[in-house]
Amino acid sequence: MQESKKIVMIYREPSSWVLKDIAILEEKYSIKPINFTKLGNTAKSLLDILKSISDADLVYVWFAGDHSFFARIFSKIFSKPMILAVGGGDVTKIDFLGYGGLFSSPWRWYVTGSVKNSDLILCPSYFTCNEIISKIGRKENLIVLYHGFDPYKFQPSGIKENLVVTVANIDRITLFRKGLIYFVKAARYLPDAKFYLVGKAANNSIIYFLKSIAPRNVTFTGHLPEEELIKTLQRAKVYVQASLHEGFGCALAEAMLTECIPVVTKRGALPEVVGPYGFYVPYGDPKLLANAIRLAMESPDIGKKARDRIKTLFSLEKRKRNLLKIIERYI
Repeated sequence: MQESKKIVMIYREPSSWVLKDIAILEEKYSIKPINFTKLGNTAKSLLDILKSISDADLVYVWFAGDHSFFARIFSKIFSKPMILAVGGGDVTKIDFLGYGGLFSSPWRWYVTGSVKNSDLILCPSYFTCNEIISKIGRKENLIVLYHGFDPYKFQPSGIKENLVVTVANIDRITLFRKGLIYFVKAARYLPDAKFYLVGKAANNSIIYFLKSIAPRNVTFTGHLPEEELIKTLQRAKVYVQASLHEGFGCALAEAMLTECIPVVTKRGALPEVVGPYGFYVPYGDPKLLANAIRLAMESPDIGKKARDRIKTLFSLEKRKRNLLKIIERYI
């Protein structure tokens, strides 16, 4: 029996999209996952990665950063192909927020070196591909590989309520990058609706600030386990993504699968996800955001169309099929 080809998967955090790709590739290949954050940047850790790459047939890295930079050097040494999957935030720069992998040194150097020298770049959206072209200058071997979602896990159930949800980690940057401050302010114009801001806060001061500007119909749930999050989305009529920048919008796609009606800005990749089945608002205007939420709550028929769009364009099975084709070509 032929031995499975070996893939080293290097990442910083075991996010859901990283774990999904590991599960996909494990069906056909021998996978060695390496959590670079846990290893630390010691000489021994780098030697461990060097040895793993020397034994591998292919290197697959999630997100551009110092870990991808070192992985590319090592893969070059051993003439191993390297595929880099970027997320969006790692290949952008937003000066007034101090956000993005290209914002400051040495990260800008790590990101640029990784992106320019990897054999293939997997982008989560056409928007992110265009950012790589405009901000880093790489134009070849860029492939859009959309995220994939399980429509059987995220599905509608029960009666929808006048509940409006957004999901995000809460910190100084996401107040504006994710538009959380405008989500909270919009609730004041819709006192008969419930607003849930779901996500873990970086510190108490952020929550104190949001609570100081929030009306009584806003609830800060904190982090919700996946099962509880799904139940919350199943109850909600509307999902809001009032972002300044998005490389894709995974929480948005999951909400759409539960037939939440999306209300989003036209920023980043959000129009690629939502298409014609949602409501668009300018960034940074809570009153217009509230008006769009009101219209969404009065348009329940859009929810099923939103779900069908995600099932058709962004299924987990579709990502699996396309990812395996790409890996087979390079391995």
